[in-house]
Amino acid sequence: MEVPLLDFKRLRFWIGILISLLFLVILVWSIDIRYTLSELKSANYIYVIPAIALYFVSVYFRSIRWKLLLSHMKDIPVNRLYPIVVIGYMANNLLPVRLGELVRAYYLARRESINGASSLASIAVERVYDGLTLLCFCVISIPFLISLGAFKAINSSSNTHAVIFAFIAISMFVGALLTLTFMSSSKFIQFRIALIKLFPDTIQSKINSILGQFLEGLASLKTIRSQSTILMFSIPVWLSECGVYLLVGYSFEIHTYFASPIIFILAIILVTATSNLITAIPSSVGGIGPFEVAAQQTLVVLGLNSSLAAAYSGFIHIIALWLPVNLLGILFLWKHNMSMKTLVDMTTPQSEPSEPYNNTYSDEEMRDKTCK
Repeated sequence: MEVPLLDFKRLRFWIGILISLLFLVILVWSIDIRYTLSELKSANYIYVIPAIALYFVSVYFRSIRWKLLLSHMKDIPVNRLYPIVVIGYMANNLLPVRLGELVRAYYLARRESINGASSLASIAVERVYDGLTLLCFCVISIPFLISLGAFKAINSSSNTHAVIFAFIAISMFVGALLTLTFMSSSKFIQFRIALIKLFPDTIQSKINSILGQFLEGLASLKTIRSQSTILMFSIPVWLSECGVYLLVGYSFEIHTYFASPIIFILAIILVTATSNLITAIPSSVGGIGPFEVAAQQTLVVLGLNSSLAAAYSGFIHIIALWLPVNLLGILFLWKHNMSMKTLVDMTTPQSEPSEPYNNTYSDEEMRDKTCK
């Protein structure tokens, strides 16, 4: 049974690579390479360091939000969650179909004695609220940009595609939120009993246990107040990331293409939303390809040259967002005495430990325990 599992892992990896390559071909096809390289050479990179620092502030806000999502199971300090979030993001960047979410869930289980299924449920809630926050950004920015005449290269066909994409995105995230909210309610109990009976008697107990653990991770959705709190803490996460886009925009002097600072800020908010919404689809490795195309095309309809938009999109993704968190993730792996192979092994349910780590261990004690 081990060979098919390995084959499936390889298949997922190569499908992700092919999707990335397909989008990158689309990107390269639409630009003048020489002009793009010229824009990269002439950019003022003085803004990049504060942009990267601001990105890690965004990750810190993510850690605070995750602490809230986990608080009903265990009160975990933010400084212990932060490395786990970074390692999970690094894994997302290096593994296909967002397998980094599994890495983060099971690594938390190993470090903090929290069940992996419950941890994974909290991450599912987090991702749904990411999507809803980004959709709110679209809803806020687009009407203002239209009224201010910011959309330049757009026609009826583009309008149709935008409406279809918006409908699919809204349906997907709202549907996911409603489903998870229903699962967290007492009304789901009867449905749960009926669902478990569909499985063979020999595994019903195991399925019931896993499902119960997953539902425990959804407890934060039981009240409107708790959901509002999650949404409130999602806003600084994405406003910080908008700041990253803004600073890199100044590096490429994108602000000079807009009539006012307000239009520039609204455009940045929209680019942040579209480029991240498309990577919510679990496909390519680290979102490379879809991210660049979504960001570039958003800027093109706002009046930017496609080659400049491509230079900006590629730089912000790889240099400002992708590379720094990967390097910090590698540093945390070394500090916690872990390897990339261990992370890959965490993408299968078997990797969840039968004997969780003592949650009182320091990082040094954890390394000693791992070595033994």
